[in-house]
Amino acid sequence: MGDGTRSGPFEKQHPDEALVRFIETEEVVTTREVADRFDYHLQTARRRLNALHDEGVIERKDVGKRFVWWISDESSTRG
Repeated sequence: MGDGTRSGPFEKQHPDEALVRFIETEEVVTTREVADRFDYHLQTARRRLNALHDEGVIERKDVGKRFVWWISDESSTRG
């Protein structure tokens, strides 16, 4: 991953828990920040974040041409 190559659009190199921990640490993240942190294509990061959103784990807000993401209040009370 550190050699400049990026994951394809359907690869799942990191578990969902790793993405959630990153978002918890940062509190609010952009799709680009997740893509950069996990060395994903932007589309892959967006797909993974949308899946977590659909499961109710994270929330999102459209701020212009990008989304910001954070841990759902409901999700944080589950665990």
